[in-house]
Amino acid sequence: MKIFSEKHIKSVRFSNNSGFTMLEMLYAFSIFLLIVSFLPLSFKYLFQNDQFDARTQIMEWHVFVNQLKKEMRGSEVMDVSNERIALRRNGQVILYERYGTNIRRRVDFKGHEIVLQQVGSLQFFRIKNGVKLTVKDLFNQSHASSLYSYIELEEEYGP
Repeated sequence: MKIFSEKHIKSVRFSNNSGFTMLEMLYAFSIFLLIVSFLPLSFKYLFQNDQFDARTQIMEWHVFVNQLKKEMRGSEVMDVSNERIALRRNGQVILYERYGTNIRRRVDFKGHEIVLQQVGSLQFFRIKNGVKLTVKDLFNQSHASSLYSYIELEEEYGP
């Protein structure tokens, strides 16, 4: 019977007993702190939506104005006050008014449909054959539009 014995031979070349020195640890920790110190600045830019929200507000303004123009074109009667406009269309009263920081649309004084958000101030002014609408939003942007009713023009000039 043959028995082989194994001997573990330690070589100086493969044995490293120096370990992780204090100087290396301080160097790695300083790099870690440098990287971590930039995180709050990067979070500020990653989660800053003010410019994006301001651009979105402009798009929402255009959609709102087009919807209001469409309803004014088909309305029979228009009643304008400072922060409210009431339109009569097909026997229904359609009301646009400010509600907190929103502009809402109600039909026959029922419902609650938000048509424009982030509104700081709202004013309706009666002009010849229409209404001038001025809105200042919470991003300090001012929007204005003149809306005309074609029914009043039709009555004035005939069919």
